[in-house]
Amino acid sequence: MKDTTKPLNILIIRSAANILNATIKSLKVEFPDSKITVFATESARENIENHPNIDAVISAGTISRMSIINLKNKALRKIRHSQFDLAISLYNVDHGMGYSNIDFLAWISGAESIRGYSVRGTFDELNGWRILKKYFLEKTSFTWFIINAITTIILFALITFGLLLEWTLRKVLKVIPHKKNHPNKQEKVIPSQHEEPSTAHNITTHVHQKI
Repeated sequence: MKDTTKPLNILIIRSAANILNATIKSLKVEFPDSKITVFATESARENIENHPNIDAVISAGTISRMSIINLKNKALRKIRHSQFDLAISLYNVDHGMGYSNIDFLAWISGAESIRGYSVRGTFDELNGWRILKKYFLEKTSFTWFIINAITTIILFALITFGLLLEWTLRKVLKVIPHKKNHPNKQEKVIPSQHEEPSTAHNITTHVHQKI
């Protein structure tokens, strides 16, 4: 920040409740005269509005997921009109991936500076370009995940169908009786009674008559 002694109007978007207190403590050490406002869902409002280091609470309404799409215009206008100097996004993970919607909320607040605090207590300085890049990477990763999942399902279905088809063909072929190829029996030739004697027999008879 330009002047750490200057009282700051800080907005914290309560997207990771487990690091809220640690972040507030860190901000109070860095900016002791700051005014801290927490943007939270209505269900979490009662738990934080009596916090000694929280000066104000802006309700996001009865929503299950914080995003620009789910918020009402009234809540968004209140954030914009509060003229925050610093907007904070809270992450449940070290890298902050998956929280681009929260970063967008911090961005549209109009704050001069934006930070993303992780579970380790460290933070990253953010700007519009970095937030857009992060959003694109998240959506691209999610899209590829969906494509890979669909491809895996299709391949599994095709393999299963092929195995079932092979199994069916084997069953059908077993039912069909195979024709046995028996060797042809050699037929016995029975000479006919009217058949003339062979030539050899005639010659023998003829020679006998001469003698």
